[in-house]
Amino acid sequence: MKALSNSTVIPKEKLTAYQRWELHTFDQPAGQSPAPQSSAPAAAAAPTAAEAEAAKIRKVHQMAYEAGRADGLREGAARGSVEAQHFAAMLDGMRRHTLDSNVQLADELLGMALAIAQQMVRQSLGIHPQDVIPVVQEALARVLQPAAQATITLHPDDAALVREQLADTLAAGGWRVIEDATITRGGCRLNTLASELDATVERRWQRITTALGQDTPWLK
Repeated sequence: MKALSNSTVIPKEKLTAYQRWELHTFDQPAGQSPAPQSSAPAAAAAPTAAEAEAAKIRKVHQMAYEAGRADGLREGAARGSVEAQHFAAMLDGMRRHTLDSNVQLADELLGMALAIAQQMVRQSLGIHPQDVIPVVQEALARVLQPAAQATITLHPDDAALVREQLADTLAAGGWRVIEDATITRGGCRLNTLASELDATVERRWQRITTALGQDTPWLK
């Protein structure tokens, strides 16, 4: 590679006109301003009155649409809420009606069952008169011993059975049997100076029906 000092340098005065002009474009004298740039694009033309009015109308229409849409949504939501409340009230009414119907049906079925049970008890007492014995034994067990002036009131037919089968128990407790035809068979009434125990059929039946929430009297 040749040394830089030996490179050929063309004097400025020997350059051709084209070369000199081209060089001048890069060797611009100090203080000389560059060529003026092309002017900026012309500003967009201002809209006409008709265009401005059309844009204003479009904006008004858009605002009216948005307002109408919002009002429609609010109205729809309110209507949906009212309908939902009506539907809930209807369901609640149906539920209450169903519950009332079920309760009424249950009461009717229970009343029918009690009526059937009453007939069965009456028939059982007629067929098995000795059923009075466990009733009397339970009643005697509820009264404190010894009992002063103790009496047990029974239907005459039941009194004969009790005297026969519970003679020792009655004698041990000092019980005196009293016959009363108004006492329904299968029941009794105990009296002492300190207490009274109603074990009649009517009273026992009342306790059962009351516990079941019914008021079904015993029919003789």
